[in-house]
Amino acid sequence: MNQLKHEIVKTILYFDIFSFPLKAEEIFQFCQIPTQRPTIQKALEGLVAEGQLQLTGDYYAVRESPRLAMLRQKKFQLSTELMLKAHRNAALISQFPFVRGVAISGSLSKYAADEAADIDFFIITAADRLWICRSFLHMFKKLTFLVGRQHDFCMNYFLDQEELELKDKNLYTAFESISIIPVYGKACFRTFFTKNKWAAKFFPNTDPQEKLTTDLQERVGWVKQVLEFLFGGRWGRRINQRIRRSTVSWWREKFRRQGYQMDQFEKDLRATNGESKYHPNDYQHRILQAYQERLERFSSTTSEVFKTSEVVETKKATEKS
Repeated sequence: MNQLKHEIVKTILYFDIFSFPLKAEEIFQFCQIPTQRPTIQKALEGLVAEGQLQLTGDYYAVRESPRLAMLRQKKFQLSTELMLKAHRNAALISQFPFVRGVAISGSLSKYAADEAADIDFFIITAADRLWICRSFLHMFKKLTFLVGRQHDFCMNYFLDQEELELKDKNLYTAFESISIIPVYGKACFRTFFTKNKWAAKFFPNTDPQEKLTTDLQERVGWVKQVLEFLFGGRWGRRINQRIRRSTVSWWREKFRRQGYQMDQFEKDLRATNGESKYHPNDYQHRILQAYQERLERFSSTTSEVFKTSEVVETKKATEKS
């Protein structure tokens, strides 16, 4: 039980980075060891009794959480309202040439969007056409600035069908991969989840394949078919490579002008034939670093409490015998 309690605290500490208290079901889903719901519930009750966790309504946190619980409820309501718009936008994105899969990602996919949140999308493209696809979508995004809707179409991460296994295999990417909400392209996302089964090492109680419902959109319009025909064959592959090379040059110059450290370029930005990632500021590293700091800060106090708890449990068992 004490190992499970440690893991529960670790789970809640990760989400504390985002000031995001969790429900018991979410703690079960994101716990990093295999367990059962009743066992989780019993451990949670013990942690609250020991003063290691705070319970407000249905939400568990490592600190006093009335304000956090209210904030999370507000974000859930806002996210629910945004979800309809996100599905409509995903349907539009799906009709661009060479798009094979669209999923809602970012804070909205966790129902944690606030008033300033973007609507983020993760996009899977046809093989050898990622950069053509991305170019069409980003030309469209330029138009959204004219009507003030640029935050409704944030498309910063693309993979093509031949490169679906994520290169960064850590807690952050595991959570981001299992929390996406597929909207278009059931077959693509089935392959994506299969290629990234390594995420189950971090979250053994969650099966992202359950999100692949039968009502995922699969419609293909005639404009999409015509454009894919025009950019088919060897000519399309050459255009794809030229766009990729010019994009890398532009990103390097932009990265330098904005004052980012160039030694972080390869980590924050990727522009391979099958992957496009533009995430400056090394956000992934900063989250994992913040998590490690929380683990170190809480390790000494929690270990003492768990040792005391273990002595009490042993004493009770001895008295019963």
